[in-house]
Amino acid sequence: MKKIILAALLLTGITAGSYAQERPERTKKTPEEKAQIMTDHMAKKLALSEQQKTEIYKINLDRAKDMEKTRAQASEDRKKAFSEQKKKFDASDEKINKILNSDQKKAYAELKSQRQEKMKSHKGGFHKKLKERKGDA
Repeated sequence: MKKIILAALLLTGITAGSYAQERPERTKKTPEEKAQIMTDHMAKKLALSEQQKTEIYKINLDRAKDMEKTRAQASEDRKKAFSEQKKKFDASDEKINKILNSDQKKAYAELKSQRQEKMKSHKGGFHKKLKERKGDA
């Protein structure tokens, strides 16, 4: 009887664990979709005018296309790709800052700061887990 209960509990645990690890499949967005999402987010947070939204969409679209190209090449040389991506990102940031007024620039700087903190927290968690795995192996 104990073996049956133990087997049932084990089976339940394995089943629950497998469901917990299932994630919905992410759909890959086109550069146009990514640019629109970024522009909409900025418009909401920075109160952009229609003209600013149009100009920033074009910049975001160029950025998204460049990022996609860079990611495709990244498998060959990740470090080189990262520095190229950073340069392109910084250049597009400069273009965006030329369009924004002073209040919008402050808000945009805050958005970038929040994004960097979020990335750091995700990156730190990943590397911590990776180190733990290497320590166990």
